[in-house]
Amino acid sequence: MSVKQPSPLGNRKPCDPPSEKSTNSFWHSQPSALLTAHRSTRNLPKTADVVIIGSGMTGASVAHHLLNDTHGDSQGEQKYPSVVMLEAREACWGATGRNGGHCQPVLFEHPHDPSIAHFELANFHALQNLIETKTIDCEFTAQPGVRAIYSSQVLTDIELALLTIQGTAPELAQKMRLVTKKSELESLRIPKAMGAVVTSIAARMWPYKFVSRILEDLLTSSESLSGTFNLQTLTPVQSLTPCSNEEGWTVQTPRGTILASNVVLATNAYTSHLLPSFSDLIVPCRGQMSALKPLDSVAGEKRLKTSIGFMGEGVDDYLIQRPDGRGGELMFGGGRQYGPSMGVTDDSEIDDETARYLRSNLVETLGLPEGKEMEGGGRMVVCQFCRMRKVRCSGVCPQQPCTNCVTFGAQCRSTSYKTWGTPTHKEFQATHEWTGIMGFSRDELPWIGPVPDKRNLYVAAGFTGHGMPNTWLCGKAVALMLQRGTGTLDVTVTDREIRLEALAQDVRLPRSYLVTKRRIERAMQLEDVGAKDRAEMERWRRLQKRADRPHSGYA
Repeated sequence: MSVKQPSPLGNRKPCDPPSEKSTNSFWHSQPSALLTAHRSTRNLPKTADVVIIGSGMTGASVAHHLLNDTHGDSQGEQKYPSVVMLEAREACWGATGRNGGHCQPVLFEHPHDPSIAHFELANFHALQNLIETKTIDCEFTAQPGVRAIYSSQVLTDIELALLTIQGTAPELAQKMRLVTKKSELESLRIPKAMGAVVTSIAARMWPYKFVSRILEDLLTSSESLSGTFNLQTLTPVQSLTPCSNEEGWTVQTPRGTILASNVVLATNAYTSHLLPSFSDLIVPCRGQMSALKPLDSVAGEKRLKTSIGFMGEGVDDYLIQRPDGRGGELMFGGGRQYGPSMGVTDDSEIDDETARYLRSNLVETLGLPEGKEMEGGGRMVVCQFCRMRKVRCSGVCPQQPCTNCVTFGAQCRSTSYKTWGTPTHKEFQATHEWTGIMGFSRDELPWIGPVPDKRNLYVAAGFTGHGMPNTWLCGKAVALMLQRGTGTLDVTVTDREIRLEALAQDVRLPRSYLVTKRRIERAMQLEDVGAKDRAEMERWRRLQKRADRPHSGYA
């Protein structure tokens, strides 16, 4: 397992490349025949106008908009670029093909910068419209979104954010409502929550199928494109080197090199592997997912009718449910507090404790009848080790925790439950369990645009686990930047930033997403991503020791 030790401030090492093998994502259970092991040409092209590294939603968006939209260069001349996309593994085998299928704009998270919420809304509607126009079968279903709150501090923060938004963006405030009434929380299937923010703007979808269709169209619609598209899978990029004439880049792979006039890093978590200066700005973080067969209480008419995000101290879980006629699996992800996560780049294995959490947590969190305690003598106590399962205690042992709990706990840690301890409820059965690597941004915002002091090198990465409501239009923004030649170093820094801000307005890209020297300097004054995450997880652990903690494991 590639677990990097915490590094001193400003001294993180570049991350490892994607692991050669990976866990089996449910979203890859129906792979595209055209894209599997696809190489548009037997050999790599010698040159390209644009090389896009990464074939997830961001990379697919850059290629789609670059080759389908009417465009010209900065002097207004028409361009017909040759675009090469390089992917280390199969197409869409990274975070997009491993996420939760959860597309929910969060409108209250940046109350002092409403442009971010407006951008997420625009991204949502852009995806929705494109899917309808192309009739893409990716299970995109608009439905209410719920952000369930399990912490008094988080609830207070959100109440303040909603109050602020009423002044900064009342049109956004109208799209949300805060629910704290117990009966309504129960109707939302989150009976143990302290509150929830509910909006009508959210969706569930099969992200791999969406990206697959976009890439398939680029490969099969060459006559209607404004350039050429060449996809090379199973081709990891090892390094980037500026050309001697400083007009482009040498892209090194195990299969040879490509001389590229422009390079786009749609590499998210793995960005610092090729761009070491971003080691402290975007840090890999492993997430874990599960596809769970529905129990009777969440099947058919009783199925979930919302997408849910669970918020608490150190907790950020997410849940959708697939269509009934196609299996109805509950796609549940999170549980980072139970296993290695920050700094991990290896998605070839799952964490057993996190997997148990994902299989068992929803029964109690959703208040399902299958959670009724089993018959038998003795009282039920929480296992002092896993903090998830309960064991039956005779109550005669004076030790705290009692000897029986210690015995069960030792087995609990070794994943065996065949001891005297008895779980109080059913687990969901998982059809698939997998991991994926997210890219956590130091200032919690994506990094979009030309890299300062790097001619014609662009980045679109660092989505911090919130890529679905951001990546598509971020990719469009980068395509527009390429078309207008904003990667040049032939203008002053100030002029370049003015151009970028004007261009960002065309796609409503928040100014705070743009890559600038000033933003990098400000970000480096913030707490290290890993240090911040460790502090959050420590708060969660302290809360778990409280006797009145929510049984669901949320704080």
